[in-house]
Amino acid sequence: MCMRNPPTGISDSQLTGEQQQILSHDIQGDHVVKIVAFAGTGKTTTLVKYAEQRPHLRFLYVAFNKSVASEAQRRFPSNVACKTVHSLAYADVGRKYRQKLTFNLKPFAVNSVLPQGRGGFARAKVVTTTLNAFMASPDEAITVEHVPNFRKVKDRKEIILEDEKVLFAREAQTIWNKMKDLNETKVDAYYMTHDGYLKLWQLQVPKPCLSYQYDVLFIDEAQDCTPVIMDVLLSQSCGKVLVGDPHQQIYTFKGAVNALNLVEHTHIFYLTQSFRFGAEIAYVGATILKVCKGVEKILVGGKQKGGVCDETADSAGEALRSGVSLCPGKTAILSRCNVSVFSEAVRLTDSNPLCRIHFIGGVNGIGLNRILDIYQLMEGTKFIRDPLIRCFANKNPDAFWALKKYVKQTDDLELEAKLNIVEKYGKRIPALAKRLEMCFEDDFHKADFIVGTVHKAKGLEFDTVMVTDDFAKVPSSKHNLHFNPDFSFSDIADDEWNLLYVAVTRAKTSLIITKSIRRILTMAGEYFLKSEMPGTLMKVGDPLPCCVPDCPNCTTPGSAFIMCKQQMKCSDGVSAGGPLCERCVWTRIGSTAFLMTDDVRSMAEIPRGLRHHDHHMLGGLF
Repeated sequence: MCMRNPPTGISDSQLTGEQQQILSHDIQGDHVVKIVAFAGTGKTTTLVKYAEQRPHLRFLYVAFNKSVASEAQRRFPSNVACKTVHSLAYADVGRKYRQKLTFNLKPFAVNSVLPQGRGGFARAKVVTTTLNAFMASPDEAITVEHVPNFRKVKDRKEIILEDEKVLFAREAQTIWNKMKDLNETKVDAYYMTHDGYLKLWQLQVPKPCLSYQYDVLFIDEAQDCTPVIMDVLLSQSCGKVLVGDPHQQIYTFKGAVNALNLVEHTHIFYLTQSFRFGAEIAYVGATILKVCKGVEKILVGGKQKGGVCDETADSAGEALRSGVSLCPGKTAILSRCNVSVFSEAVRLTDSNPLCRIHFIGGVNGIGLNRILDIYQLMEGTKFIRDPLIRCFANKNPDAFWALKKYVKQTDDLELEAKLNIVEKYGKRIPALAKRLEMCFEDDFHKADFIVGTVHKAKGLEFDTVMVTDDFAKVPSSKHNLHFNPDFSFSDIADDEWNLLYVAVTRAKTSLIITKSIRRILTMAGEYFLKSEMPGTLMKVGDPLPCCVPDCPNCTTPGSAFIMCKQQMKCSDGVSAGGPLCERCVWTRIGSTAFLMTDDVRSMAEIPRGLRHHDHHMLGGLF
C-alpha cells in the first residue's frame, strides 16, 4: 500500500532503544538536536510520540510540501502546528504579491528584458540561474558569487570571465528590483516567484520571529533545506530538532544543502532500525551506500518477511508484463525521469487498455497538455495552449527545431523530457495522452499499478517496488570491472546514488531490481550463488558445461558439490542461472572454488577476443 508511514498506534514497549533515547531528551531553548533517520526507521512516529509526551510545549513542524504538512497535521497531537516554510513566508510577505505570482522564472521571459546586445537564451539562462542561486542563499544582495562559473555555448561549456560575471550580476539585480515592485505586473520576467517571497521573508529586518509562538521547531527533511530556509529557522530563539537522512538528499540541483552535515549541533541521535522492510531489502539499500558512496552499513532491516527478485516479485513481474494486477494498490514502478514514467504507463496500457494507473502527484504531474502542445508544434498546427510553446509557433518557420534549440541552450530538463516523449512516440501522442488520462485512477487503493519518479515517491512506501533501468549504471560485475577502466563510482554525483537508494528503500515486502543494481551487489561479494549436490543436476560422472557464455570449461566430475548461479528476473530482463565451473567460481568468490577441486588454475580462462564494449555483457551475466 502507498502511504507516508502508518499512524503511530504503537505502545512505548514497541519502540526501539534508539527511539526511547530520543524521547528521554528534554529539549531546551538553546538546543540544536539532530536526528539522523535512515529509510523507514520511524522518524515521524518518534516526533509524534515526542510531542504527545510534552503537551505543555508548543511545536511547529516545518515541511517542504503541502501534502506532507497536511498528512502530518492529521497525525500529530493538537499542540503541534504543521506548516510549509512557504506558507509561513506567504502569510507575512507573499500575499502582497498574489496578483503577480509565478512558479518559476523562465529564460524565455528573462531574455525579453535583457539589454540590447546582451540577449539570447544562453545568457538569459545565466541570469535566471544567478537569480535562483541568490534566492536560495542567505545573502543580502546579488553578487558575482551567485553567477555560475560556466555557460553553455552550443555543445560545450564556456568559462564565464569575472568582468562578464559583474554584468550578469547587475542584470539579475535589475530584474530582482522589478520583481519586488508591486506595480510591475505587465511583464512576465518581473513576476514574483514563490522562492522570491521566501527570500524577502528572510531579508526582513528584524528577522521573522517564530519563537514567540512556538517552543520547539521540528525541521523535517533537513538534508534538503536551502541556506535561505536554514538562515530563518536557525535564527529562532527556541529549541530546534533537525530530522532527515543525508543519503536521501536529492535536491541539490535546487540549491539544497545538507544541513545535517553543515549545522553545528548540541545533541545528535540516530535511527537505524527500519520498520518498513526486512533484512534482504535493507541489505540492498545499505550495499548501495557502502559500494557507491563509501558509507558503512548502518541501515538495519526488521523481522518483516520480504525479498529481492523472489517469488512474490516474479508474480508482480508477470502482472507487470500482462498489465493486470491481482492486488490493486500494491505495486509501484519507480523511475528516475518522467520519460520512463510515461513509457512504463504506455507499456502497461499497451498490454491491457483497461489497466488502472495511479500517477504519483496526479495525472497533471506528467504534463499531458504540454506534451500535446509540443506534438501540435511538431505537426505545424496553431492550436497551442501553453504560452511559451505558442511563442515558438508564432515566430519561427521551423518551430519544433527552434524549441529544441531553446531547450538545449537553457538546459530546461522538464521541457526536454516532454520533447523526448513526443519524438519517441510521434503520431501516437494524441491517442496515448487520451488513453493515459482515461486510465488514471485517483485512488491508489483501486489502481492496478502506481507509477512515478523517485522525487515524487520520496517519503512514500509500497508493498512491491520495481526499479526501472534509467538510473546511474554500473557497467559490469566486480570480477569484470577491470575491463572498464574509465568507470569510477566517485565520478558519479552522490545525488545519483541517493536517488537509487531512495528508490529501493520504498519497498516494504518485495523489490525487483535492475541488472545494474545486481552488479553493485557483486562489489560487496554477493553473487547469488548456491551450492547443489551433483546428483540433483546430472547423471553420475557426467560433466556439466559452465553456464557463463564463452566459457569453455565444464564442472569437474566427482566434485562433492557444484556452485550454481541463481536465475533472477530483473526489471530489465532475466539474468540466466545455471552451474558454474570452478574457475568461474574462483573469479567471483575466491578460494571457495578449491573446495570443489584442487585444479582450479589449470582450467581455461574465458576467451577475451571480444570487442571492448561487449565486456559489460559478461559482467551482466556474472
